[in-house]
Amino acid sequence: MSANKKTDKTIVYFVVGGAILGAIAGYIVNKVGVKNIINVLKAKKIISENVADTISEFTTKDIDEDFEEEEKE
Repeated sequence: MSANKKTDKTIVYFVVGGAILGAIAGYIVNKVGVKNIINVLKAKKIISENVADTISEFTTKDIDEDFEEEEKE
């Protein structure tokens, strides 16, 4: 590769760092639970109740319910 086409090391560091942070965040969400995180965010008034209710609606909905609704239409 020529010197002009080499990837800057900072880009690689950002990508690897983002992947590591994403893995850590995913692990924490998996251990703590989405409902508990939403309840804390709602209690501390970081997000509004409408947004929290919308997120809760999507996280509690089963995949089977989606298919049943589509079949009824």
